[in-house]
Amino acid sequence: MANDGRVKLFAVRGSFLLLVVLAVFLTAGCSRQKDEAPDVIILHSGRIRGNVYPLSLQSIAALQHYQYLAGYVRKVREEAARTGAKVLLVDLGDSLTGSFASHVTGSENMVTFFNDAGYDAVILSNLDYAVQPHTLSKLKAKVLNPFQDAAAKPATDGTAFGTKLMAGDIPVFLLANFYGDTSSNQYPDRFPAWFGSTRTDVTPVRDYEKVLTGLDRKTGEGLTLLSWMKFESPKDPPEAFLQGLRQLGVNAILAHRIYGGKEKDAWSASGFTDWQPPASVNILRNNGGFALARLDLKRDGTAWKVLKHQLLPMTANTAPADTTMVEAISRYAPAISSADATLALLQESVAPDAILKIYMTALATQPGTDAVLYSLQSIRQGWLAGELRSSQVFNSFPWTTPVVQLTLTPEQVAKAGADLNLAILQRSGVTAESLTVTTSEFFGRLIATKLGLSPDSLRPTAHQSEFDYFVSYLKANPGATTSPALSAGWVLSGKVQP
Repeated sequence: MANDGRVKLFAVRGSFLLLVVLAVFLTAGCSRQKDEAPDVIILHSGRIRGNVYPLSLQSIAALQHYQYLAGYVRKVREEAARTGAKVLLVDLGDSLTGSFASHVTGSENMVTFFNDAGYDAVILSNLDYAVQPHTLSKLKAKVLNPFQDAAAKPATDGTAFGTKLMAGDIPVFLLANFYGDTSSNQYPDRFPAWFGSTRTDVTPVRDYEKVLTGLDRKTGEGLTLLSWMKFESPKDPPEAFLQGLRQLGVNAILAHRIYGGKEKDAWSASGFTDWQPPASVNILRNNGGFALARLDLKRDGTAWKVLKHQLLPMTANTAPADTTMVEAISRYAPAISSADATLALLQESVAPDAILKIYMTALATQPGTDAVLYSLQSIRQGWLAGELRSSQVFNSFPWTTPVVQLTLTPEQVAKAGADLNLAILQRSGVTAESLTVTTSEFFGRLIATKLGLSPDSLRPTAHQSEFDYFVSYLKANPGATTSPALSAGWVLSGKVQP
């Protein structure tokens, strides 16, 4: 009986040992799979909105993340050099403009950042509509455009709908997309009315088979990627759209979305790697702070599999600052500081609806104006009590489109205001059958489209930048910021309150 007990004990110990050995073997196998080296590492940013400032100007823009982004890119490239992986660095759009710094420098700060960081491709998006070809020509990266003119050509000279890049010996085909397969007729205010060097109406590119044919891609060749700016993270996969991408041979989606203030933060978001094709998602939370998405891919015959997806906040905890990049951007400090003029001393804060009144009153001073149409949603934030500087005005009003005029009937003014949710400032007592309306080119084109008018109905004024016009008005009328009352004889109606 004693021997039987020892035998049973030995059997139990033997079984346990076998399980331990098996567990070690399986763990080792998982570890090898987990540590499998990728063939291609894709890093993608988006919606930087020109927010690349010299670090000495923290009084203008306290939060700067570009130095950590550049540092992380350098770290990944060093990692890839050891493993043999190839790194692609792409920006998905809305990055060249949008800050006081980019306005003052003519986007030279962003050109320097993209060039020195070694971006392979920069894709334009709706906020890049005013960037001109002479600026884009300074970029070393390929520049892609998701918008086309009436002749189905890229909406800005020097850009393309797609491009072929080389990741070592792997051809990579990159396609530019805006808003998935959403029609511009569904949300006309979310799509640009004009773009770059195209002054007529533009539409989003949707015929990607034609684009790939133009890139001379062979079936199953290399890696095919679709950028997707304005990704709205649907609860259910857009299966019809994804099926079309699969038929095109798209291997992965590079997407970017904006999180609102009421949404749960999602720095740990894993993207939608279970979709076919998988989607790597980058985010910008509340228009502040950079994130970089990383997608590691391994070639599997003619297919590709996702080894890893990460969403990384660009901070000192992620990567050391790239001091070379910091030095390169520092040269823009004198120009930005010089342009940041003091405009007023505010005794109390000014809310966005009051800023709207001030700006519409400024537009009403344009010669011949009978009415002004504008949107409260265009005022990004209020002004805090204290010194009001040009950079703060830009942060609340970052628009550089021209000021224009057009002629409408009173009925058309009312319809445009109601249909487009615009505020209306109108001279009281005017009984004329036609009114001269002053607004921005952006809203002027929306109004013309809504009313079935030709874009030629817009008449340019001498003012090529709304922001510059507004700053000039505030300088000439220092009391306007402290007394946002309407001028006598004018009536405000429409959407004027949050």
